[in-house]
Amino acid sequence: MLLINLQDSAPSAQASAFLEQVNAEEAALSQHLENNPYLYAMGFDAPKDDDPMAVGLERYQALKQLGVLDRPKKTVDEKFELPEWAISNCLKQEGYLDECAPLFAEPETLKATLDDYAWLIERYRTLLSLGHWQDDTHFNPYRSMVSFKHLAAARQLYLVNAYFNGTDPASLITAIDTDMQFWQQAAERINMLSNKFLAISALKQNMKLGELLVSQKRTEDEDTQIPSLWLQSTSEEVLSLKRVKRGEWHFLTKVNQSFEAGEDASITAKIAEAMLMPLLQQQDTSNRYADILTGKANIKPCPDNFSLSTLKEYGYNPMGKFILCSGIPSFESYQTTANKLESLRAELVTRLTAPAISEGMVIEANDEKPRESSLE
Repeated sequence: MLLINLQDSAPSAQASAFLEQVNAEEAALSQHLENNPYLYAMGFDAPKDDDPMAVGLERYQALKQLGVLDRPKKTVDEKFELPEWAISNCLKQEGYLDECAPLFAEPETLKATLDDYAWLIERYRTLLSLGHWQDDTHFNPYRSMVSFKHLAAARQLYLVNAYFNGTDPASLITAIDTDMQFWQQAAERINMLSNKFLAISALKQNMKLGELLVSQKRTEDEDTQIPSLWLQSTSEEVLSLKRVKRGEWHFLTKVNQSFEAGEDASITAKIAEAMLMPLLQQQDTSNRYADILTGKANIKPCPDNFSLSTLKEYGYNPMGKFILCSGIPSFESYQTTANKLESLRAELVTRLTAPAISEGMVIEANDEKPRESSLE
């Protein structure tokens, strides 16, 4: 077995292309450490008087110092206290449009919360105003990344504030479109799986809360428009997982490299490495995973026996092949979840435009009736 595994494979064209793109993303981030919404989002949950960009940059620099499986030193990151208001609870209900409606009939409590968190609304407004999102694929599973719940709370405040305190009747629609556009652009550029679905969730929240606010606005003004970005089909770039697949490829590559014993390792660890590491051919594993992610190969199930054919198939790079058949995710479920965003958007537009469509059909039917009677 050791003789068979004396030499690793050469980098494949796809693995080389992935590595080149990963290096380009890391270089782009190193040159884009100012006004970067990714870094601002990393520090977004900082206390009221702290600068989110400075906190985010500090957290990113600490993350860069960690190996892919290193456990960070225990630190206490102070975060702002989440607002407690009824709109968060009513939005969780199945019939949220009806459940939340009473809050707008007596809005004093909502407005008081908006006043208390005016600073957070401004912080979220700053996030939306920053340039293009730029992250990389540097990931550590033991260190928390972007705080979804703090961003979600700020989004609620931002949109509800636009409903109550907008400068003109179109302020709410503008705010919804601005929020939608930001997270669409972020979703197109994100390289990490967790952050990709943070953006997907943000877009879903935009439509859910937005529908509630637009519906309430229509009770006051029947001419309230629908946000323009809701009327446009979700682009393929927003739903695509190509970037995050490349990020997962880089993560697995780094994990495999982390199995190597360092210079300070014990003699026992070094002996074990010398005996076992030839059974994990890093580049061959990387090549095979790149082919799986690009659809050139399928994930094969792990063998349930040790027949002669199995031994032949797993004779070369057996550990790498077992990692690929047992330790990597299938992206089908992730893609299905992402694709639901478009169906949710289409259903939302249908609900909001159905009355107008029905009215148009009635008018058309009434116009046709005299012609039908004249023919009789």
